Amino acid sequence: MSNIDEKINQLHEIVTPFDDFEDEALLDEIQGNIIKAHGRNHSVHLFLQFTGDPDLVKQGISQFTHKYITSALAQAEDGKRYRQNQTVPSKIFGNLFFTAAGYQYLGYDPTQISNDPSFLKGMKHPDVNSQLGDDVQQWEAGFQQEIHALVLLAGDKRVGPRTEEAKQLERKDPKKLRKQPFLLAQQIETIKEELQIIAKVVHEDIGYVLRSSETGEEIEHFGFRDGVSQPLFLKRDIDREREESDFSQWDPRAPLSLVLSKDPLGEKEESYGSFLVYRKLEQNVKGWKKDVEALAEKLKGSEKAEPALAGAYRMGRFQDGTPVVLEDKPNSQISHENNFNYAQDPQGQKCPFQSHSRKVNPRGESKNLDEEKMNRIVRRGINYGPLPSEEPETDAGLLFLCFQANLETQFNLMQQHWCNQRNFLRPDMGTDAVIGVEKKEVDANGNLVAVTESYKWPTKWGEAGQTQADFSHWVTMKGGEYFFAPSMSFLKSFLPEPRRDIVFRGEPKQEIQAAKDKINELRDYQARNWAIGLHGDTLEPDDFLNFFNQRHLEFEFYLLNQVQLGDSDAYDRNIRTLTRYIKDVRNKEIEESEYKIAELKEYQELNWAIGFDGETIQPDQFVRFFGERHLPFQFYVQNKTLSLGDQSAYNQNIDTLNDYISFLKD
Repeated sequence: MSNIDEKINQLHEIVTPFDDFEDEALLDEIQGNIIKAHGRNHSVHLFLQFTGDPDLVKQGISQFTHKYITSALAQAEDGKRYRQNQTVPSKIFGNLFFTAAGYQYLGYDPTQISNDPSFLKGMKHPDVNSQLGDDVQQWEAGFQQEIHALVLLAGDKRVGPRTEEAKQLERKDPKKLRKQPFLLAQQIETIKEELQIIAKVVHEDIGYVLRSSETGEEIEHFGFRDGVSQPLFLKRDIDREREESDFSQWDPRAPLSLVLSKDPLGEKEESYGSFLVYRKLEQNVKGWKKDVEALAEKLKGSEKAEPALAGAYRMGRFQDGTPVVLEDKPNSQISHENNFNYAQDPQGQKCPFQSHSRKVNPRGESKNLDEEKMNRIVRRGINYGPLPSEEPETDAGLLFLCFQANLETQFNLMQQHWCNQRNFLRPDMGTDAVIGVEKKEVDANGNLVAVTESYKWPTKWGEAGQTQADFSHWVTMKGGEYFFAPSMSFLKSFLPEPRRDIVFRGEPKQEIQAAKDKINELRDYQARNWAIGLHGDTLEPDDFLNFFNQRHLEFEFYLLNQVQLGDSDAYDRNIRTLTRYIKDVRNKEIEESEYKIAELKEYQELNWAIGFDGETIQPDQFVRFFGERHLPFQFYVQNKTLSLGDQSAYNQNIDTLNDYISFLKD
């Protein structure tokens, strides 16, 4: 076993990057979002079916990876910059995952990745449906097609130095929170066009983070805090948890082997990936609320039987996160409490055995605790559809994503043997009251209706009496699939990585023209068979070498005089280098301009000043960006001290940048 394998199998806490960091090679090789959530408020999920020649698809995959896919190290670097109030690079966060069918299309034996039958068969297979309790007939059409890959793209509002301010405004208004940021929306259209070369999009999901209007914390459509009690891998997260807990009742730490699995197709010792489960779970908010109120009414013999407690019985926590095993009402003092287990409630008189959180995380009740903790999953879900306040019955819910090292012993075991079984954790207690049955039944009239199940609930919290009451399963599975998150080296292996440290002198348009002129000059020298790199008489660096050195470009010499160096192919190699350089400069400028357009649109929506900082009356980042490119800029500032321009300035500047992008593309 290699040193890196030993680390992954041990309870190894990764320290923060750049702070005596020893695992940069590992984080640079695994995709982001696996051991740490990407943290963006918005995401788009594109389900792909590959088309065309597999070798060309592979090249397209590498090209796409170089441009969009985010490694765990890049994610960590951005996180540190953000914490230090430094500028974070303007970039969409990206993941890329493959199904077994996708690997097969590319010419790989999927058993190289895993021999797990569920991964190899796919989630649509009847055997897998039977195990998980799904009904493919209820799935959305896109999920019923063969899926080869999933692209996850995530972003936030992009408004330069005022991004955090805009995000705070967004959190205060759920309608704004649901609205997709301009940057993500416009990038998705560009990405779809690029993907058409290698694949077709067979399904698309759009997600957003719901937040409590009171606390700003993440919630799901039934109103409960989301993302509670995750396995922790990073030292920063573990240290933060230790500030609130001594880990005496529950230790949330996990070895990397819980979530990382060796990628045999990767090119490095650190090549690891992770298995992803994707399930679109529709939540009937109106039906849930009605059943919670009905349960509270049935338990009204207790003065504490109210909807908050009835909902907590089902979920295992109150909406604010308070564990129902610790309290019979919401308690802000312990709403973030995670240092508990169920030893003090062996009969389920406080937290029923069928409650969701007790079913999916028994905290040592089901078997040996160390073994049970390796059954956990790493959740990365996000919401979709109308807001809970609209009480949607369909087309809203959770895009459930979870990572793990082993599908069979983690998600599949949890869903099949824990959630779907009436006899787990005690005989005849019922399935998971939230996700135990994720399909609907057909009633006598041929209509699909929620599956109803009978449960026994504590009549009074903490006492032995029980009340029997039916509760319907208001969560319906609408489609999903199993994926593997490949290592970065595998994804990049089909095409060399483009230059990222582009250094040029002067204004971009002039720089592009200067590189074109230098290409023409090289061709002229090639026709004359003249030396390049050093002057033939003085052996001093010539203009070609100086031009390349100033831009940190590799240069090939060709001399046949006092010094013999290189060969005649050097002309063509240098021309190719400059051609790639022109392309890189163009792409970088197009990308920067697209980001600036998105910022202008966000400023327009917020009616913020452009051109001058509203408080200091100093030129802002828009003026600098336009000025560096010799582009005309229209000001719009309206405050107590200055009135300049009008609201048409936003669109005029956007049109200017679109014209600039068109020029670059031509």
